[in-house]
Amino acid sequence: MTDRTAHRPGAFIATLAIATWLSAFAPTTRAELGTTTPTPETALHAKTLPDAIPPSHLAPLPPTRQAPPPLVIRGAAVFRDGAFSPSAAVVTENGRIVAVVPPGDAIPVPAGAIEIDGTGRFLLPGFIDGHSHVSHLFPQAGVPVEEILPDYLRNGITTLRATGDTIDVQLRVRAYSEAHPDLAPRLVMASPLFDKSPPYHAGVSLAITDPEQVPPFVASMSELGVQTFKIYVGMDRRIGSAIIHEAHRHGRWASAHLRKYHPLEAIEDGIDSVEHIESVFNFLTPPEVPEWLLRDERMHMSVMAVESLRRKILEEQVKTDYSHPRATGLISAFARNGVMVNPTLIVYRSWMLLSDTPETREHPDLQRTPRRLVEYWDSLAHHAGASPETQALRRRQFAKLQELTGLLHRSGVELLVGTDAPFPYVPPGYSFHQELELMVESGVPPAAVLMAATRNNARAINLSSELGEIAPGRLADLVLLDANPLDDIRHSRRIVAVVRSGILLTLPARPAEARSADVPAGPQAKG
Repeated sequence: MTDRTAHRPGAFIATLAIATWLSAFAPTTRAELGTTTPTPETALHAKTLPDAIPPSHLAPLPPTRQAPPPLVIRGAAVFRDGAFSPSAAVVTENGRIVAVVPPGDAIPVPAGAIEIDGTGRFLLPGFIDGHSHVSHLFPQAGVPVEEILPDYLRNGITTLRATGDTIDVQLRVRAYSEAHPDLAPRLVMASPLFDKSPPYHAGVSLAITDPEQVPPFVASMSELGVQTFKIYVGMDRRIGSAIIHEAHRHGRWASAHLRKYHPLEAIEDGIDSVEHIESVFNFLTPPEVPEWLLRDERMHMSVMAVESLRRKILEEQVKTDYSHPRATGLISAFARNGVMVNPTLIVYRSWMLLSDTPETREHPDLQRTPRRLVEYWDSLAHHAGASPETQALRRRQFAKLQELTGLLHRSGVELLVGTDAPFPYVPPGYSFHQELELMVESGVPPAAVLMAATRNNARAINLSSELGEIAPGRLADLVLLDANPLDDIRHSRRIVAVVRSGILLTLPARPAEARSADVPAGPQAKG
């Protein structure tokens, strides 16, 4: 399979998610700070946006530039094409894999090589988080992004696929990562969110109202290194199709979080992937299901009326029939046209649907996340609220999303693996393993999940020739485990060693941190 470098022929959760996000961050949007909605020009060079990270936060250390010593990993089982095969050794030099030596063959040992005993262990390509953000939430929580970046490496994630951030922040994070590969995963950049005017998420959006605006913006962002062009929920087909065409003309990937632009239209126009399982689910529900109103449209409604509408939508959506022709036809179109789906189940369980449950609020991974960030999430959950009366319905809703994820896999739709970190209770790095577990719970076999986390994600950043496979010539990004994740996907956490660009990392484990005792209890406290 090859990267997508050419044009192919060809409701409720979405809007609730947006509403929850915007209500939580309303004070930080430019419009509500008393300034104007960003134009395309200010969004592209948004150095004054409140969620831009101060440059000083990204230059604490001199760059690490010396070539890493060669590595020889002896005797590990090597993951390739969904299975582990024995090897005599994997050899790296100058940051790349130079040999995968079959059992019984002589092992070339470069001078000065560091040797690692991989006997009885399992070697995979470095993981890629296929849906991440680097400018969301960190400034509001008072957490410099470089404090978070090592958590990705600790969890075997050597590459981040950005999916909608300000360009200036991404450029700074990318430069920091390139200078400090021993402290940060590489960052593959994305456009801001291409959206209607005014956009739903002003701080990281680019409002476009005319297809003629698209070519210069795609061209300028491509020159800066943007690989993923992301269409957001308010964008219609007229402009969305132009974005897809221009992205492909520049050899880039076009993805979308869909609401106004129907997936059948996007598929026909050549979209490469869709972000979030709701970009499929919300188009499978019966048309008579009430539509969740956007924040501005709900301003005149009472709290009781809003809660009544929310309950009515949940009650109808949990009845969604995946055997209905509306569902089978759409799923077939995804599979037939090779359009990939990035479920990001973790953000639905942990924030959008089940933020008030013990499995979210008491997850051990939160103890490994900076306390300032977790307490900021707690404050957002406290103010957003979630009615205990709807928790059973919300659990059923999440089960429907997992059922759909498994169905997509069985129907031949290729999946990506992403987290949407740092959404609340989606801890950067650690939540990646939660997403792997949720996908397996959904009926996707561990081998397919691991292929999605490596090979498929590499395709989605147009780096199949560099990442996602253990083979000579590829970048030396590797994760060594001491237990087989095909036996139990939770073994993806059993990390013995991480190699990033040929560097054997020596990151200490992050100490556990506890929340402050005076933090609000969260949604349950609201009744």
